[in-house]
Amino acid sequence: MAKYDHLTKNELVRLLEARDRRDATRFGLVWEANEIERDNTINSDFVALDLVREQSVGAAPWRNLIIEGDNFDALRYLRMTYAGRIKCIYIDPPYNTGNRDFVYNDHFVDANDSWRHSTWVEFMYQRLMLAKDLLRQDGSIFISIDDNEVAPLRLLLSRIFGEGNFVASFIWRKVDSPNDNKVPITPDHEYILCCSLNRVSAKFASMSAPHILEAYGSMDDKGRSFRDRLLKKNGKNSLRRDRPTMFFPLKAPDGNEVLPIHDNGEEACWAMGREGIAKHRTADTLVWKRRVKLGKEVWEPYTREYAPEAPTRPYPTIWNDLPTMRQAKAMLREIFDSSDLFSTPKPIELIERILRIATSPDDIILDFFAGSGTTAHAVLKLNAEDNGTRRFIVVSNAEATVEEPDKNLCQDVCARRVKRVVEGYDDTPALGGDFAYLRCRRIAPGRLVEIEHAQVWTALQMIHRETLEEFTDKEFLHVGDDEAVLMYVPRFTKDLVPVLRKAVNSSAAVVLYSWQPETLRQYIRAGHVQHEAIPESLARRFGMKG
Repeated sequence: MAKYDHLTKNELVRLLEARDRRDATRFGLVWEANEIERDNTINSDFVALDLVREQSVGAAPWRNLIIEGDNFDALRYLRMTYAGRIKCIYIDPPYNTGNRDFVYNDHFVDANDSWRHSTWVEFMYQRLMLAKDLLRQDGSIFISIDDNEVAPLRLLLSRIFGEGNFVASFIWRKVDSPNDNKVPITPDHEYILCCSLNRVSAKFASMSAPHILEAYGSMDDKGRSFRDRLLKKNGKNSLRRDRPTMFFPLKAPDGNEVLPIHDNGEEACWAMGREGIAKHRTADTLVWKRRVKLGKEVWEPYTREYAPEAPTRPYPTIWNDLPTMRQAKAMLREIFDSSDLFSTPKPIELIERILRIATSPDDIILDFFAGSGTTAHAVLKLNAEDNGTRRFIVVSNAEATVEEPDKNLCQDVCARRVKRVVEGYDDTPALGGDFAYLRCRRIAPGRLVEIEHAQVWTALQMIHRETLEEFTDKEFLHVGDDEAVLMYVPRFTKDLVPVLRKAVNSSAAVVLYSWQPETLRQYIRAGHVQHEAIPESLARRFGMKG
């Protein structure tokens, strides 16, 4: 019997009404998703990418990607190709200020829109749900925001990632000059909210803290700086009754037993247990000193700590030591040699800090609100500094509207900026690097058989490889080495069999994609070959039904 088969219609109605009342009063974020005109980018189309060679920079194979298109489309494509591979996502979404900064369904959302906040939440919810699937188990997302939507965004992140995976709310001082706004209080800061996919797995780097060495004011006979810390606990929870298991005697150098006693005579406790003290004894870092307590000289135990070679400390959540938006605008003017092309750029140092906290030198970074391309610039700059091999994937829409039908922010600002920093400009040295420029194209579900070979080859490389090469019109394409090879057969003929067999036999593992997998399986029967069907395998990865 099914769970509710025994209930009458009236009982089911009462059960549903009770559930509705419970959901309506549950703590969390509620928005009027059903009342909003559906986002016209939320569609069931398959998404393909076209490589635009003339907009790409550097020679193939390309390691980095700039994708032009609606970020909902791009995220669905990346879920097909990069699920579980992204270490860090940074985004700077529209803040929904009501001042025509937020485009929805090709129109600006202004302060008079009655569904303004719910529209923004629904817009973000759809994209963040996709973004979550892209993160590695130790991955994290950082989102810039201001007071307009910080409260709903915080609740939205808890809903998507789970409250226990919220990491921190950073505060960045965005202005460093007097603000002449005609407001009683000037908004000088923004927030950066950080969530991890799995708080237990996520690891964050610490910052260099050389000033810590100042606390190690002594030096031993081997020239090592150290400090001695009283083994007796002081301050909060330092009494015997607070931690009774930490109250026990230690044998002093004169053979007498010493108990933790405060200077006022109260019974205290040690700062660590027997096991921790034993480790200090073994390391010869349990130090006894004579001092006066309660009018007489006694032995007092200390633990010796040596100065770290490279002292660090966790990053703070208040960032008032970074450049501001004024310096970011100045950098853009220098790069483009023109007036402001982007009204709210972030300083490259801000993104660099996020990358230093959340990434290692060989990680993949995603930004699907790429704007002026600061994230890509920061990745290249950091790689140049530490010889890293970080890769970026940045997504930017053209942002064309009814008012500005010819606007192409991705091509004319984002890609242009990255091209300039890759190749160098004026007196600024080239950072090096590359990127493939790709453009989203929707394909209706019933027309997926019309997908082009170049689009297939791009998708297959992004699924299986770390670099991207241009499609060439050959009988079959392959990339890889003796250990693992990716193959694609656009058009199969029997004449191709000897060449395919030779390529297959020279590799330990092969993934072979074709439009006729059953036919190829008759000729290529090796156990180390995995046959995959086109377009079915792409449709399955994309999440298309049927």
